[in-house]
Amino acid sequence: MFRRLILAGVTAALPVFASAAPIGSFTDLVVFGDSLSDPGNIFALTSGTPGAVITPNPLLYPNGQFTNGDTWATKLGADKASGTNFAFGGATASTNGDTIPDFAAQRALFGAAVSGGLSLGARPLAAVWFGGNDLRDAFGAANPGAIIGQAVTDLVVGVNTLLASGLSDILVLGLPNLGRIPEVTANGAGAIAAATGATLAFNGAVQANLAAPIASGNVRYFDTFALFESIVGNAGAFGFTNSTDACLVAAANPLTCTGDAGFLFHDTIHPTDRAHTLLANAVRASVVPLPAGGI
Repeated sequence: MFRRLILAGVTAALPVFASAAPIGSFTDLVVFGDSLSDPGNIFALTSGTPGAVITPNPLLYPNGQFTNGDTWATKLGADKASGTNFAFGGATASTNGDTIPDFAAQRALFGAAVSGGLSLGARPLAAVWFGGNDLRDAFGAANPGAIIGQAVTDLVVGVNTLLASGLSDILVLGLPNLGRIPEVTANGAGAIAAATGATLAFNGAVQANLAAPIASGNVRYFDTFALFESIVGNAGAFGFTNSTDACLVAAANPLTCTGDAGFLFHDTIHPTDRAHTLLANAVRASVVPLPAGGI
């Protein structure tokens, strides 16, 4: 089962079934992140709040997730007897004053769940994926470098805080090339170059600031940028016929984008279920070959 966390606490368990090999012999999976990892937390929160705009729109996002199927985290969560996902669509690494639980708030939810009796077994794997919304906030801001720098700091502090709390195996996912997403490409070559540069700078700074725990083996960095560049460069081999446009363009075809139709992107930001499957499989493969002395 894959348990979803909302602000009020743990929701009813959502049964899912694994269709591929499990994540080694880690005893559980804990996820912190944004819409790229959200299993339906924002949907559960908004659909249960009178007067709230239900997000994401269930007519366009069938499983309450920001894709046309399941996110990579939901797919990996199915590998374990239970998994706990604290990711919320719209979340940021930094605290920005909105009501969406950011990384710090998600860690607080995790701490409360553990204090309330949540058991993760002897060796859980934690996955952390933030930064996309921070960078999107930075695009067009008066001082984008400050926003990006703060996001790196808050992400690194958060990872180190999780390590200090007793989580000894943490997977940090880097950002894919934001210069590839339709939201950015629609704004031309300058925007593409700026977004690509910001992504590379963010990823490089995260790796540099986590060098010590990466070297010790407590933190593993997953190169999402390289994976998605490989997918775009070999789109046909991965089953994609369109790696540049959004399958779902609300103004043009709000209800006719069924399946993924060979698209890499479901909307102007988020990848399709097919892309999430490729990511889940790549992450699974990256954590199974453990270093000497592993589980």
